[in-house]
Amino acid sequence: MYADVVELRQRLGRKIFNEIYLCTDADVPATAESDLAAVAAEVDGSLASRYTLPVTTPRSLALLKDWTLTLAEERAYARAAGSNYAEKVKGRVEQVRKYLEKIQQDLFKLPDAAEKVDSSNRIAIRHGESAVFGRDNMKDF
Repeated sequence: MYADVVELRQRLGRKIFNEIYLCTDADVPATAESDLAAVAAEVDGSLASRYTLPVTTPRSLALLKDWTLTLAEERAYARAAGSNYAEKVKGRVEQVRKYLEKIQQDLFKLPDAAEKVDSSNRIAIRHGESAVFGRDNMKDF
């Protein structure tokens, strides 16, 4: 996973997190862990076609952590029916999903993640000078 429950609690704020997940500061709710696991699966599902998983490079991890927390916010606020804050998160969630789609379309690249190498799609292009000796220019030899 790219983010943990502590980071989600920090993103939402302690009070809101505890209200949404019906817990205390000492608790680590299974529902919050489940939300983060589901979001990590969504992110990895988008990345898997292009990158070697798990992504472990620092710059990409920072971006993926932010995206994970944004998508987890959406899930958290969906639990709190009628929350006005969910509308504020909606635009950021749409942007994250657009980036994930762009990754699949090769329109956005993670800065330092290892791309998959598929040997079945390799092609070699050779460029050389024209042949000096051939059938057409060797007639009289």
